[in-house]
Amino acid sequence: MHLCALVYIIGRKIGAAVMYLWWVNYLAHFYLADPDPELMFGNYIGDGVRGRDLSRFSENVQRGIRFHRFIDTFTDQHDEVTHAKTLFHETQNKFAGVVVDVLFDHVLANKWQQFHEVDLDAFAEKCYRTVGQHLQLMPVRSARFYEYMVSRNALKFYASAKGVEQVFRGMDSRTSYPSNMSAAITRLEEIRPEFEAHFERFFPQLVEATTTWKKTN
Repeated sequence: MHLCALVYIIGRKIGAAVMYLWWVNYLAHFYLADPDPELMFGNYIGDGVRGRDLSRFSENVQRGIRFHRFIDTFTDQHDEVTHAKTLFHETQNKFAGVVVDVLFDHVLANKWQQFHEVDLDAFAEKCYRTVGQHLQLMPVRSARFYEYMVSRNALKFYASAKGVEQVFRGMDSRTSYPSNMSAAITRLEEIRPEFEAHFERFFPQLVEATTTWKKTN
């Protein structure tokens, strides 16, 4: 799911140009895969693995990669996500989808205690340890972001508006033309209740869908 809390590589086609910007809502992805370590790891590297040939990975890690792709597809096709994007079309235009990806993780981080019995700091440390146990299997892009994620405590970083604004400023600097993403946190404060309502209707449905997926795959 592009639901998902900052990697700078995924190519997104915007018009005739291609923006290389990898952002995944890692907090949501980890939450949905917890507590299975290999599912968590496979989910983490999901956007770093291209194509259908996953044979270099164990069956359980392959399952995690497929789980990541299921989350992305479910999210991209969901009406609540589509409606959330429209709230940013005027200010962020074609970057609205990227903005919603980041801000959904921001909302999840701020509402964390509603969803998980372990506090966010402890959960983040668990995620870093889990991924770190598979360093030798990571695609290069995933390994690079892992170093960043741990050094910045990225999973906790997105709980604050200041942290999210820094994320958007970094992403702005990597686009080929002005994206105005750095203004997204200001826009969020203008429409926060409506935006959070979309999240609150969407996220339980995502949890239900992924719970079913895990039971049948």
